[in-house]
Amino acid sequence: MKTSLKLGLLTLVLFGGGGYLLIEFTQNTSLWDVLFDGKNLINQLLAGTGSGLVASLIAISIISRKFFASERDFYHGLIARWNLSYGQMIFLSWCAGIGEELFFRGGLQPLLGNIWTSVLFVFLHGYLNPRNWRISIYGGVMVGIIYGFGLLFEHVGLISAMIAHAILDMVLFRYLDKYNKFG
Repeated sequence: MKTSLKLGLLTLVLFGGGGYLLIEFTQNTSLWDVLFDGKNLINQLLAGTGSGLVASLIAISIISRKFFASERDFYHGLIARWNLSYGQMIFLSWCAGIGEELFFRGGLQPLLGNIWTSVLFVFLHGYLNPRNWRISIYGGVMVGIIYGFGLLFEHVGLISAMIAHAILDMVLFRYLDKYNKFG
């Protein structure tokens, strides 16, 4: 089994399963209710897509800067070593969008609140690093973006946050995979 398939499925099972357990056993509600609460599916699709694209533009505006070159090179090299096809990038992005948002938004956010959940999310992804001010600048912006995904969850619905997250990941995967052609 390819590494990308394993990573995607692991994300869905561990994070998605953790989110399911948190929802079912700490919130006195069901996964179904959390998943389908909020605006109708069309509104969630539109809000998630728009938010994901705006978040992508913000993230790329930072990682394309000259001061961020060494970090961009690192992440480009990491993605290049994985040798992912575009389809694998899409698959991993959707697995992360679904699994991580189910855990962080659906499971943790009702317990910790949006700001703490957002900070924890970004910290666990390694973007808040006191030893690397460049990545921490990006991390600070990501806290704001992820906070925005939390607002989507609260005001539009969990599916919109999942879509926004998946789109952000897809765009960043593609940019980091091919950035030297853009720069």
